[in-house]
Amino acid sequence: KKLIEKHKDNVLVDLYLTRGLETNSDFFFRIHAYDLAKAQTFMREFRSTTVGKNADVFETLVGVTKPLNYISKDKSPELNAGLSSATYSGPAPRYVIVIPVKKNAEWWNMSPEERLKEMEVHTTPTLAYLVNVKRKLYHSTGLDDT
Repeated sequence: KKLIEKHKDNVLVDLYLTRGLETNSDFFFRIHAYDLAKAQTFMREFRSTTVGKNADVFETLVGVTKPLNYISKDKSPELNAGLSSATYSGPAPRYVIVIPVKKNAEWWNMSPEERLKEMEVHTTPTLAYLVNVKRKLYHSTGLDDT
């Protein structure tokens, strides 16, 4: 808790207990930072704590937030309005679900219009649930690309 307090002006840390779930892990950190170096500093200092020294890191996902690529005001105004108006209204979330999505050559070879259509098909059914689900999309490129 002291470490999180120390870095509160640079990173936002969400900590989830995952023991007993199918993750084969005991906890999960989700670290939000505008500066990757600040997130790395936090993790480096965490690794020097007693818990951090005894923790086995088995997966690290790094991404950045950025403006929407496809569901923008000019490309998909109705869906953008739906996303903008759907605000999470519940208590602090107790669980996190991480869904890594990899876009392959087939995706990147689609036209921009085809990719937009795929995003609309994927996103539209979720609108009704966004008041109950706090979500965050992180983009990553070049990390473990094959």
